[in-house]
Amino acid sequence: MMDEQRSKSIETQRLTLESVLVKELNGIIKKLNDEVDMLTKQKQFLQSKLREATNGKNQTSSKQGD
Repeated sequence: MMDEQRSKSIETQRLTLESVLVKELNGIIKKLNDEVDMLTKQKQFLQSKLREATNGKNQTSSKQGD
């Protein structure tokens, strides 16, 4: 009887700790996903600026070649 109660108590504690751990990990994953999204947007912005700069140079050099 005591062993059964003790076993249930240990299992309950284990499940509680696992639940807390899962919540913490989900929070970390969300923060990392947000950071990835920010970096992706930053990359897209920088790529568009690079394209603009490259297109500007190409147009200037093609005008000089005329």
